[in-house]
Amino acid sequence: MERKNNYDDWRRDWRARFLTLDRDALCRKLPWLRQTEAGLVVRYFIWDVVLDWETGAPSAPVELQLYDEMNILTLLWYCKEGAARSGEFVPFDRLPHAAPYGPAFRRGNLETLAASFAGRPRELERALLALGGRKLPTGDVGYEIEVFPDFPMQVLFWDGDDEFPAQANLLFDKTCTDFIHVESVVTIASQAEVWLERLAANAAPGSGRG
Repeated sequence: MERKNNYDDWRRDWRARFLTLDRDALCRKLPWLRQTEAGLVVRYFIWDVVLDWETGAPSAPVELQLYDEMNILTLLWYCKEGAARSGEFVPFDRLPHAAPYGPAFRRGNLETLAASFAGRPRELERALLALGGRKLPTGDVGYEIEVFPDFPMQVLFWDGDDEFPAQANLLFDKTCTDFIHVESVVTIASQAEVWLERLAANAAPGSGRG
């Protein structure tokens, strides 16, 4: 119960921060945002999420988890003036200030992703396509997805065999920390994996979906 209360406090505090932001200044920093009468429209993966102007609460065509909401709100809060993608992709630990988090990222994100889809490369590919992925000529499965417009992530996967275990890597635009705090990049990777698992399950034979 205490953890739930902490999460509720966290969500409430970040929604309150959103309500203090200058809307026009925010849209100048992130010109792909849309203002509507109901709220601010944020493109998150393949979904349009609307943040209510009165409460900061999100509405979306899918059920968002707490950390999906936090990814969106921290992007809006931390994005720097003049942030722009560079087109150069690097591993997580080469992002500014990311090195201390590198070992945990490898264990908690890369190794987890590799183990999750070991022996299931086609399911991973279907999930990446469902998440709007663009195929890359790298790995057994390689795709680029858009977490937000101007915030791409590359998902690379090599399936295992009798000699080597499956391996995975996630690459980010080297300027992505101009858009969001480096710790939030970890959360973005984690939630991307959550959605890939969900979409893979939905697309699996016998799931009722193609």
